[in-house]
Amino acid sequence: MNPLLHSAKSLGKAALRRYYSRNHIRAARGKLEKLEKAYGPLDQSDRARCDAYAVEVLGDKKFAHWLYVYVHVSGSFKEGWIPDNFYDQCVLPHISGPYGELSSLRSLNSVLFDVPEFPDIAAQINGMIVGRNGNPVASRDLVEVLFGASDRIVFKSDASQSGIGVRVMGRTGFDPAQVQSLGSGIFQPFIRQHELFQRLGNSPAVATLRLTTAADDRGEMRVRGAYLRFGQGSADYVLSADEVNAVVDRETGELGVTGYMPSYLRIDRHPQSDEPFAGHAIPNYRDCVRVALTCHARVPFIRCIGWDMTVDHLGAVQILEWNGGHNGIKFTEATQGPCFSDLGWHRLRG
Repeated sequence: MNPLLHSAKSLGKAALRRYYSRNHIRAARGKLEKLEKAYGPLDQSDRARCDAYAVEVLGDKKFAHWLYVYVHVSGSFKEGWIPDNFYDQCVLPHISGPYGELSSLRSLNSVLFDVPEFPDIAAQINGMIVGRNGNPVASRDLVEVLFGASDRIVFKSDASQSGIGVRVMGRTGFDPAQVQSLGSGIFQPFIRQHELFQRLGNSPAVATLRLTTAADDRGEMRVRGAYLRFGQGSADYVLSADEVNAVVDRETGELGVTGYMPSYLRIDRHPQSDEPFAGHAIPNYRDCVRVALTCHARVPFIRCIGWDMTVDHLGAVQILEWNGGHNGIKFTEATQGPCFSDLGWHRLRG
């Protein structure tokens, strides 16, 4: 490689790392501020322990900020925790590298996994509409292909994240001429969710079960984290800025007593439905786990994956998307962690 080009790329990566580092610290400080305002300040001995762990085990004081949040949420310090910024900077380059970014190319879902649980109808790639079978879709057939099974569809851009880059469209008023302006991404039917999810969330947004799976050095996969994400208000899909999260028992699929707002403030019921989380379990949870682990086994070299799934009105598992790149672990680490301590990822270095 040209030395100048190599130097430019290195500088660009360093600048990007600094940018993400600042964002992580800002986000952690914001959550801690709200937690301390609601429940009181973090104990100074816990803060000191976080500082020591960040420096002595993780290698830098900047990793302490998410640890403060974890302690405040869980109530005590735990060895083996992985701060979200440490995960991005030090863990991901070792356990997934660039391969994790395959999840951002949503049109590859059927190629990589080839399972019916991905409800993808078609994909737009470089200006071409390609059906689930891999064949181009003619313009005259586009409406029938996209709306053959549902009067509403969802388009997810390859660059979408946290609900950004998602569009819900209906057959009525659909203009095929505007499809190309959407860019590359996939089309999925708008899922009619399970009655329990509808009742608990009382929202148009489809509730999603986030399962985090990880592979050890032998390629054996386990579920490491589980929680249910609800929307709020009238949005058609879950937005990170206002999602309501209910912790799910990784073994049984049962919802815990405590749920969390985006600020990590505790609640015991969805604020919109006023339905308590306790006493409910994810429908067909065992099958959700089976599907996630089966799919992960197709790409074991992507060592940690976040699966966003739902269960439809008929009880069938549907995978809405997967993330093998920057799949955040902060919520599961704070509420269920340490989730990866047996893997030794907290000892990795960037």
